[in-house]
Amino acid sequence: MSVIRYSPAGEYIRLVILKRLAKGPATVEELDALAKRAVEALGVRYDWRVWPVLLKREIVIEGDVARLTPYGEVLVREALGEVEEWLGKVFPQLKGAET
Repeated sequence: MSVIRYSPAGEYIRLVILKRLAKGPATVEELDALAKRAVEALGVRYDWRVWPVLLKREIVIEGDVARLTPYGEVLVREALGEVEEWLGKVFPQLKGAET
């Protein structure tokens, strides 16, 4: 088993996917596309396909549909703004970009 290490790029993927799932369930295909576009927007080399591992506590995937867990709902409600603000400082190229 490979180890997934913390990185700002991974946090950005988490942010984008959590913001989408805050609106309701989404297909894995849609979230794959979001994760891929997120990494492309950063202009860094990062394996966007690890997003399910990055969000293993915050989401549940049933069939081909992902939704927030109760923990994920709390995280979205209480911490997403701070994470988004911090990532804006780490990745200034994202200022004004839709996440």
